[in-house]
Amino acid sequence: MTDKPAQAWFKSTKKPSKNKSAIRIPISLHFYAVEIVIIILAVFIINIYIQSIFKDYIKDQCNSRLDKAVESTQSLTQTFTLQLDPEDENADAAIREYLYNSIATSDNLSNQASIALYTLDERTGNFTVLWPNAYYSVSYTNTSKKVISKVIEENGYEALNKTQTIDLDGTIVYYRTVGFAPREQAHKDPANTDIQIGENNERSPIDELFSNYYLCVYVNSASYYSFMAANSLALVQAALLASIIAGILSILMTYPLIFSTQKLSRFAKRIAKGDFKPVRGHIVSKELSELGDVMNQMAYKLEESDIEQKTFFQNASHELRTPLMSIQGYAEGLKYGVFESDEERNNAIDVIIDETGRLSGLVENLLSISKMDMSRSGNYEVKKQTINARKICDLIIDKVRGNFIHEDKAIINDIKLKNAYIYGNENDLIRCLENIFSNCLRYCKTAVTFRSYKTENGDKVVFEISDDGPGIAPEVAEHLFERFSKGADGKHGIGLALALAIAEEHGGSVKAYNKEKGGACFVITIPTVQRREQLSKMNNDSTT
Repeated sequence: MTDKPAQAWFKSTKKPSKNKSAIRIPISLHFYAVEIVIIILAVFIINIYIQSIFKDYIKDQCNSRLDKAVESTQSLTQTFTLQLDPEDENADAAIREYLYNSIATSDNLSNQASIALYTLDERTGNFTVLWPNAYYSVSYTNTSKKVISKVIEENGYEALNKTQTIDLDGTIVYYRTVGFAPREQAHKDPANTDIQIGENNERSPIDELFSNYYLCVYVNSASYYSFMAANSLALVQAALLASIIAGILSILMTYPLIFSTQKLSRFAKRIAKGDFKPVRGHIVSKELSELGDVMNQMAYKLEESDIEQKTFFQNASHELRTPLMSIQGYAEGLKYGVFESDEERNNAIDVIIDETGRLSGLVENLLSISKMDMSRSGNYEVKKQTINARKICDLIIDKVRGNFIHEDKAIINDIKLKNAYIYGNENDLIRCLENIFSNCLRYCKTAVTFRSYKTENGDKVVFEISDDGPGIAPEVAEHLFERFSKGADGKHGIGLALALAIAEEHGGSVKAYNKEKGGACFVITIPTVQRREQLSKMNNDSTT
């Protein structure tokens, strides 16, 4: 199982460039635009609502005025018709004079609506306006003629005692046509028994006298709609004034927000340059304040990481320089004949071999821990597959057995694994266990015990490695898994830090504690894969 080559560890990333094509709008202008949109929508909705109310109000007012005017007309002829003699030769002239004088002198009738008294010849369709006349008002007379002509054109000659509308030169006119015949008055008011109607609902002589006289009562709604238009104009003017005030308030209210945003922007630029000093001072708004706190935490973490990275490079350089200097020194000694005897030369060669192995192991650990860091950041993918946990145990025992023989130490095995599978990288898991074995071998007195088993519910595999040495000193335990932490013997290393990184990469953990009877114990836990379907799916994913 091989990993990606070194040159493929990092994802190629380009330096971010400024988006020159984007239009950058100040935040105050954003707020102002939102306020303007709100004002426009509010004015639009309010105007529609007010117009609807006004139209209903205009309709009700015109109906009310027409009702009062029509009620006044009903009393004009009642008393007169009771006293009128239809056989009188001057009856028609008397009717015309009476209606003319009654309308001309009726303040109540004229105050409620405009009135047009006219006669109609139903055979020819011609009408004659009796009131108003040119002596009273020329414009009033012409308007009345237009109204009557439009009424007859649209609704015919029949006098319908209900409110109707016509469009007169773009203006809505509410009107009612009223006939003066007592028979029609009776239809309007059936309870009035003073009105005489002919037998079989036929026209009486009085009906004949009044049959050609009509009254058109109308109300021009132009004044109402002018008021509504003025109200709409006032609303628009108020909206313009509100927009100006909103613009001033936007500048005043967003200035602290802009100031805080600019402060955070400068802070971010400082972080990009490597200056991790936290941002100070008051920041308005809860959200920006929280952002400032998060950025301060980020700066603190970056500073920590920067220090750790620098320390890591310094320690790595030191650890690499030590074996290199030994190798260089013994190699030069061999070259220039410093070692005279064969035994000295063989010892020098052994030192070079040992230091070369140490250097190789250190380099491999550095590369491995770098890969774990890359994996956590998403820039490297650790190849994994389903592995038999028992196989891992057998491989690690075979690999470290030679070291134990060389050090004349014993390794005690207690493997209780059967059908236990884990999903991971075989080489990394072996390196994890190998580093802990190396640590225990360094400090043990006589033996290291290796136990492996599954937890009670079977969801984890446990690798337990313990020694019979002095245990972990309290001052060491606190920094045990940190990179290049100093051990009790004063040596630095990254083996335990790498073991923890590999275990966490596989969803597991590494813990260490001192045993009651002495010695240190390391417990590595890795999640298991139990179902056969999971095994199949994970293997398929790892091969694609």
